[in-house]
Formats: sequence, C-alpha cells, structure tokens
Amino acid sequence: MAMLIMAVCYSRSAFAAVDPYEAMQITPAEGEVTSLQHFTITFADLPVVVRPNCIPTLEKGGGGTVEGTMRADADGKTVIIDFEECFTTPGHYFLNIPESSLVVNGQTLLPLTLRFVIPVTPESFYEQITIDPAEGVVESLQNFTVSLPLMVGEIEYGMEAKLTNTTTGETWSADMYDVRYNVLMYFPDEVTTPGEYVLTIPTGAIIIYTLGEDVHELNFHYTIAGGTAPIPGDVDGDGSVNIADVTALIDILLNAIDAPATADVDGDGGVNIADVTSLIDRLLNGN
Repeated sequence: MAMLIMAVCYSRSAFAAVDPYEAMQITPAEGEVTSLQHFTITFADLPVVVRPNCIPTLEKGGGGTVEGTMRADADGKTVIIDFEECFTTPGHYFLNIPESSLVVNGQTLLPLTLRFVIPVTPESFYEQITIDPAEGVVESLQNFTVSLPLMVGEIEYGMEAKLTNTTTGETWSADMYDVRYNVLMYFPDEVTTPGEYVLTIPTGAIIIYTLGEDVHELNFHYTIAGGTAPIPGDVDGDGSVNIADVTALIDILLNAIDAPATADVDGDGGVNIADVTSLIDRLLNGN
C-alpha cells in the first residue's frame, strides 16, 4: 500500500515538473510547409482541456485573418484545430490561440502564436501585393497602404513615393513608412482634381531581406471622376487642342519631360515623334 501511494505521488510530481510550453509539439511543425488547414497539439503525455467558446485564428502576413475551431481529442491529451479552407498561397502565417484557451495539467496557458511559411517566389510576391484604396475610380487621393506578403525590412533612406496627375503632369511626393507587412504613405494635401493618376514607388525603395532581390518599381493607377474627360492631344491641359499643344509636345520630347496621358495622341501606349505627326494631322484635318 505504501509503495502504491509513493508511486501515485511520484507520478503527480513528474506531471508537475513538466513545463507544458517546453513539452508542446504541433503538427505540422513550425517553419516551412506546403499547406495549412488542420493542426494537432500535444504536451507530452499531459492531460489538456480546451475551454468552450475559444476561437483560434490563422493570420496571413499582409493578408486577412480567418477563424477556426478547436477541441480536445477523446484521449484528453491532444488539441485538434481545424479551418474550413486549405491555405496554399505563399506567405507567412500565424496560428493564434487566445489566452486561457488551454489548460494543461491544471495550468492555464498564456496566448500562443505559432509561425509557418509557405515559400514565396518573386512571381508570387508581386501577384499578392494589394493597396488601399484599391485601384480604379475614387473621389480623392491622399493616404495609401500597400500590403505585401513578406515582412518589410526597411525603407531606403531618402526615397519617396510620387503621385502624378498624368492628365496635367502635376506631381506630389511623400515619405514612406514600414509597419510589419505594410508600407504607409501620407500626402500633405488631399487631391480631388478630376483626372488620371498614378502612384509610383521607385525601384529599391522597399527593402525585403527574404525576397532575394530588390523590389522593382510599383505603379498603382486611379481615376478621380468629374469634370470633362481628358482630351487626347490636349497636351498643355487647357481644355482645347491647338498649335500650343504641338509646341508643348515637342518641348516634352526635346527635354525628356514626363508626358501626360493626353500626349499619347495616336493611342499606342508611348509618347514619341509619331504623336507629333498625329497631332498635326488632326489639326490640319479639323479633328
């Protein structure tokens, strides 16, 4: 009888001596994976309780967060976590388990964050870049947030983002700030003038240590609606097409000045001497 009591006491003391954080094992293991959907967690042979109404989440770096379900297996020693969707998109992922969700051998655990990565190629990196506000028609432009699938290391010192009204050629510049998977830009004035706009982040401005190459130039296109539509050939932006636009277009070509969208008179996507010819023909023919 005495030996049985000693065995029970030894067993309890052995349980108490095990640190659940050190004993924790998760499948799939943290690090590089090919997909994410189902997880199991054990704490050696320690009993575990999953408290009700506790919701695990899977967060994608630079992306969204989804909720899953969590329960204890019938053996009372395994935590099972499931998500409806199987995630295969390259990027960084964080499995978050809220504080007090798990009680291991009587010990309530602190919040847990487990880290995974589905390898990112340069091609998949650029495919996943998003921006707020989204490209397209907007009412105004001032602040932007670019979200990336890899952690931003830093912003190259002295480099700025540029917002250009391609209708008039007017430009604005702003500093960039990195916050984890995001790059933030705040222009000093809200832009509301109707026209076509492009936001440009120059090559090398965003530094990402894990990409394996410089981030190339990024361009995002917007339209502020209202007023009259830009007129092809109205190079000087005065609302009409005349000989002054020919002079403005020649000045742009001779001085290598950034050309507004209206300078692409022939609509071939480039601005060159052929546009001068097209503009002169248009004026001579009264078009």
